[in-house]
Amino acid sequence: MFTHEDASELLDSTMTVLDSEPGSTSPQDGANIIDQWLTQLHQAENAGPIAQTLEQVKEQLLKDSINSDELCQVLNTLATQTSEFSTRMGSEGDMATRLEALSAGLKLLAGQVSHA
Repeated sequence: MFTHEDASELLDSTMTVLDSEPGSTSPQDGANIIDQWLTQLHQAENAGPIAQTLEQVKEQLLKDSINSDELCQVLNTLATQTSEFSTRMGSEGDMATRLEALSAGLKLLAGQVSHA
């Protein structure tokens, strides 16, 4: 069961990777975080599309040569899905706000990837 505490810790870890200085994290760092998300998302009923997009992001990160256009596209798709998912969180707690921050971080990363 994916608890609020588990989600918060995973969101914190994800934001740490997203907010890090360019070059201070590796694609493997991103893949490791994605694996943690996938473990949790595969247990959720309504997270199939996000899990599929995360799999695509992971595939891009683990390629010998990252295609920045493809990675940018899947990061933007993931950002949109995350934002849409946040609307289903309700108004209680901070999860919707944190998911919106994650969405913004993903969009920022997509922009950095497209200009790299």
